[in-house]
Amino acid sequence: MDNTSNNKTITAFRPRLLYCAIFIWNTLTVGKFTAPLLQHLSPNNFTDGIIGLTFALQYGIAGCVSTWGGSYADAQEKKATQWGYGRIKVLTLFLTLGTLSFLGHGIPHYMNSSTDTKLVLVWHVAMRCIYAVSLGVVAPTLDGLALAHLHFAENSSTVDFGKERMYGALCWGLGSFIAGVGIDQYGFNFLYIFLIISTILSYIGMGIYLWGLSRDTSGSFKKYSVIFDDVSSSNNNGYQNKETISKDEDVSNYELMCMICKTNYAKAIMLFTFLLAMGIAVVDNLAFIFFETLGASDAMDGLTVVFTVAVEVPAFSIAPLMLQRYGCGHMLLGAGVAYVIRVVGYTLIPYGKMYIVLMLELLHGVSYAGSKAGSVEFISRIIPDGHEAAGQGILMFVTYSGIVTGLIVAGWIQETLGARYMFRVMAVIVSIGLIVLLLAEILCDKDTIRPSKKEEEGEGQMTHSDSCQSSASAFADEETEKFLRTLKYDSLGKVSPKVCIYMTCWFILSLIITIDQHLVPEE
Repeated sequence: MDNTSNNKTITAFRPRLLYCAIFIWNTLTVGKFTAPLLQHLSPNNFTDGIIGLTFALQYGIAGCVSTWGGSYADAQEKKATQWGYGRIKVLTLFLTLGTLSFLGHGIPHYMNSSTDTKLVLVWHVAMRCIYAVSLGVVAPTLDGLALAHLHFAENSSTVDFGKERMYGALCWGLGSFIAGVGIDQYGFNFLYIFLIISTILSYIGMGIYLWGLSRDTSGSFKKYSVIFDDVSSSNNNGYQNKETISKDEDVSNYELMCMICKTNYAKAIMLFTFLLAMGIAVVDNLAFIFFETLGASDAMDGLTVVFTVAVEVPAFSIAPLMLQRYGCGHMLLGAGVAYVIRVVGYTLIPYGKMYIVLMLELLHGVSYAGSKAGSVEFISRIIPDGHEAAGQGILMFVTYSGIVTGLIVAGWIQETLGARYMFRVMAVIVSIGLIVLLLAEILCDKDTIRPSKKEEEGEGQMTHSDSCQSSASAFADEETEKFLRTLKYDSLGKVSPKVCIYMTCWFILSLIITIDQHLVPEE
């Protein structure tokens, strides 16, 4: 009995521990209270348009930094003597930078400076830019670490990403609710105290995660080294046999991007990701300003986030099952449909009816979880081992490019025409992306990506009897055909999801076109 207990395998803590800690920190530094905070700090400087431009600049910098940040984290991981230590070191460094930049917003107030001078405006914008560098490294590094962990851990694969990310959504909602109540009770200074506490909790969480890795006896996280040959010498999609990998070459971000965008279907997915990011950026960064016109308090704003998480958590939880059954493309289509219904609903809400907003916020869980899980899984199937953070950095670059574009366009529309027109325009833009992706689902080759570890071991729900039927026509390369897998999903005899999504998209477009602009007058 003693020998049995002594030989019991000890496994490392899962990445959900990091998501719990860091997403409470995220709630404060980049959450929905940032726009109201800026208006509070400098009300005359931060108009709706200036806030939109500030966020556009922030996410533009984060998107540009993200490709470098992911590669930098991967490089530090290769240099580290123990698995995971390199990426954790990068997380610690840039999380600290983000905390200091957010605390910098309070300096003009405590120096008794005038709140509406141009110098104060420049200072606050500079703090958001410094924070953008932090965000551009922390986000892809955290997702890359989680994907690498799931790839190497026993009884796990990258398909399980949603289950880990679910805990981040839960803590995002918890942190938003606490922040909303705290602001109502103590003012915006509460955010600074809460941020310091959340930063300490993040350090503790990362320390516990490393301690768990050091105690792991499963052998899954022994230090590895993966170095890749020149992609041009491999097959058309950049996949390699590990036996033929050279020690002298590495894969650049440009080559990784070429891998991702090789097929027309992949291009359609990246375009839709860009357009959906435009839309989600508006509700994530400007919605609270619109809710104020409906009579919402800060506590009510925090409650809306709780409602978004109420669906987001279970949506992330079932994401692996949905990915195995329907695939990345259908997950993204469902996310887009949920978004369009949500923002069209915003345009019909009269003053004082915040309970309608709470109902619509439930759709955010579907749109965000579907877009995040679908896009992350799509990228993770294509990117070679050892470049997980770099791959997520490229995805973040595409997403944040959409966020920048969306905030610039939406900020101008909100300031000139009003918030309701802004949401209508965003609904049309995302609907265009839905149509493009739907046509790609019907006409183009499907997910030409490598199978996950579970699928390779025969544990997935997919069948591979026709795994390469369309790859030869796309690439005309027998060697490529050996590496590609076209995922097939069994609908169990039910009506095709394509038909339902197609009909829903056209219904939504018809609804947008026929909305009477006088049904709900502008503020």
